[in-house]
Amino acid sequence: MSKTFGASLSSSMFHTAEAYDFPHFDIGINLLSVAIPSSARQDSNSHVTVFGNYINDSTKISGLNMSNFQLPVLQLNFGLGDNTNILLRYTRWNDSKLGDINVFGAGIKYELENLFSISPIPFNIGILAFYQKYKVDKYIEGAAFDMHLIFSKHFRIIPLELYASGGYLNNTTNIQNPNDRAGSSTSVEGLENIRYQAGMNFSVFIINVNAEYSFGEYSTVSLGVRVSL
Repeated sequence: MSKTFGASLSSSMFHTAEAYDFPHFDIGINLLSVAIPSSARQDSNSHVTVFGNYINDSTKISGLNMSNFQLPVLQLNFGLGDNTNILLRYTRWNDSKLGDINVFGAGIKYELENLFSISPIPFNIGILAFYQKYKVDKYIEGAAFDMHLIFSKHFRIIPLELYASGGYLNNTTNIQNPNDRAGSSTSVEGLENIRYQAGMNFSVFIINVNAEYSFGEYSTVSLGVRVSL
């Protein structure tokens, strides 16, 4: 479960390396989808994980029998000026199997335009840092941290932009024992690896749509729709 949340929240954080000028911004919805590998549904000791198979046995902890996980998130990208954007992400979503999911995140993106002003390059480069916290019902909470180097190329003839990135993700999840009055918890390691993203961004007037594929230990597909002003 920890790795699934890490992979999902690491996707669709950006759709371009370019930064908005002040006070321009965009706001919209991203749908994040993670394919849960079969290896993540059972640990090495043959114990069912959160996303594993359902067991009709009250003496054992049953999994949820999930092969994929989707999460919609609301995101704001706001231009502060000086090639800098602030990014805010939020969701409060009720999943039919997991329960109430809450996510809040904040990040900063900087376009490296000034570094290449003497020798221009035919694409944009940016860097991003993003921190997110998530909570599932009362007993599960965690955090994820990302850093990415972003490349994007905008085609002026058609309203299409291609982007790609490579970055580092680290996330952990704490699970409280609901049967322990002392409130003990177990820390579950998530993803700590390099991830890569590739996507396309299509704009018509103030409407912006992007599709992205992200891969590493877990693969994700995401779609975003937003209004840009």
